[in-house]
Amino acid sequence: MHLLTGGSILSEKLIQLINAHNHVAIAVAWASAGTEVFKLLKKHQNKIRWAIIGTHFYQTHPDVLENFIGCDKVRFILQPQGVFHPKVYLFWTAARWDILIGSANLTTGALRKNSELMLHLSSEDTDTDIESQLQVQIKEYWNKGEVITEESALKYRKLWKLQQAALKRVSGEYSNDTQSKSPIHSEIMSMSWTSFFNAAQADPYHGFNERCDLLDLVREEFRRIGHFADMEIGVRKTIAGLPNDFNEHWGWFGSMRGAGKFHRVVNDNNPHLSAALDLIPMDGALDRVHFDSYVDEFKEAFPDGGDGVGLASRLLALKRPDYFVCLDAKNRTQLCKGFGIKQAGMTYDRYWNDIVCRVLDSVWWNEPRPNDPIAIRVWMGRAAMLDAIFYEE
Repeated sequence: MHLLTGGSILSEKLIQLINAHNHVAIAVAWASAGTEVFKLLKKHQNKIRWAIIGTHFYQTHPDVLENFIGCDKVRFILQPQGVFHPKVYLFWTAARWDILIGSANLTTGALRKNSELMLHLSSEDTDTDIESQLQVQIKEYWNKGEVITEESALKYRKLWKLQQAALKRVSGEYSNDTQSKSPIHSEIMSMSWTSFFNAAQADPYHGFNERCDLLDLVREEFRRIGHFADMEIGVRKTIAGLPNDFNEHWGWFGSMRGAGKFHRVVNDNNPHLSAALDLIPMDGALDRVHFDSYVDEFKEAFPDGGDGVGLASRLLALKRPDYFVCLDAKNRTQLCKGFGIKQAGMTYDRYWNDIVCRVLDSVWWNEPRPNDPIAIRVWMGRAAMLDAIFYEE
């Protein structure tokens, strides 16, 4: 009898036992297709007596289902009552047997990086009938499973794909940045609405009412005129964070004064800027599709380069201040520190995953629309108002 941890130790033991025995029976909550263990099981599919795999929370990769389409030996729990959650591996040849039972699923995480603990029992350790009991139990699970079809595998993949962003966020993984902190360790994400509202009002560098006035002005211009390209140059420059005589607070929420190419693009009224902003609706929920479409069109305004997250997020923050904050040199250090993410290497992809998604998961952001008129003004621009909290002169 031995204890095994996850990672390479568990992977090596599973490979050893698959090769050593004639029969295999498995019951796991989830599985991945990219591991050496999975590849070996697929290769020795003839050894599988019963295998039953759960799919709850869409944690099982669709490649696993597609690898066993039409295979009666390997069945899946597609509509579980409760959560199908066993993790047991049984191997036997005649009277000789080995059992692994514990916390590890047949997933990439369990076999590489997770903290797992498994108990290894064998016929050399005991003469009890636990092996026969497990055969009965695994077969009972297996009888409740379904043989996967091409149609059900395709449906599962579509549904799995839709759930991936949400699953990563629930697990605290917003991007591939291994240096990022858990949301629990982010003071800004756990901040209450009252604390956020007070912090936004306490901006020591800009006027609180004037910040709200600027957001209200821009919101009205978008509703009144509609297209960025149809606005007069002073309004466009105000929205873009560029010096102008139309509004003295043009640099609040992110000054783009030093962006030479951006000056020319706005002065020339490049149609791609307006087209990009048209892809962001004034009201309603926004998702990654809206953002990616905007970025693709925005970059068309800079065929020779010169675009960037700062410029793109400035326009976004002024059109939809409830979803976006302008990330610039004056707030980047404290904002990234507040959310527990690294500053270096900020891309469009990371801006959405590491900043916007964390904003959307913050306690204060999910507060229902308040009744107080002043609080409503902040609530309508609550993401952009992060600049008031993290700005450094």
